[in-house]
Amino acid sequence: MEVRVQAACFSDGRLLCALHAKQGDDYWVLPGGHLDPGESLWDALAREMEEETGLAVENGRLWAVSEFRAPDRHVLDCTFLVSEFSGRPRLGTDPEAAGVHPASLTDIGWLDREAFVDASFRPT
Repeated sequence: MEVRVQAACFSDGRLLCALHAKQGDDYWVLPGGHLDPGESLWDALAREMEEETGLAVENGRLWAVSEFRAPDRHVLDCTFLVSEFSGRPRLGTDPEAAGVHPASLTDIGWLDREAFVDASFRPT
């Protein structure tokens, strides 16, 4: 089973999202990724947020846990509601996808409610 963390980070009514492009398919996700061996959920979240967005998460709580099962995949997603962060979002890197999809992470942006409803959004 894969364990992943992701951040629901809000500012001024907008949600921070990461845009991915794979094989001509663009879609938004919450920033996050897999745990490294021996890493806590919080430490993984802090690392992933810094890698992908440049933000330092300072406070938050586990908000939701969801499970995805497929014949070839079993994923447990742990979503944190991030209430405090520092820095300004910048496009970082997605080391997990570097070998498979080098240009996977293509943008970071704050989506308001209208943009979120119109966006192609995926859970993971």
